Amino acid sequence: MTTSTEIRKMIKKYLTTSIKSQFNVDIDLEKEYTFTENIVSKKPIIAPTFTQKILSRPGLKLFLTSLITEINNEKCSWDFIKSKLKSLRSSDSQNIQII
Repeated sequence: MTTSTEIRKMIKKYLTTSIKSQFNVDIDLEKEYTFTENIVSKKPIIAPTFTQKILSRPGLKLFLTSLITEINNEKCSWDFIKSKLKSLRSSDSQNIQII
């Protein structure tokens, strides 16, 4: 069984690796989202808390918002995320900028 901590780590890795692959940047997402609970459904969700680092880059903001929305709406399974991470890691670029 997957624990909450493992799920959070997997989500962080998925978001970071996806951004790295799409935008060729290695970005720290520490203050860019939080895990919380939907007030109505009581389901756990990811809430964007974007800082200027994300808000100043519209394409990155849109991309990250889309990924978070897909996870919150359960449009991608854990198997999909694991598979995507494996695929993204294998195609990882060596030319990375740090923001």
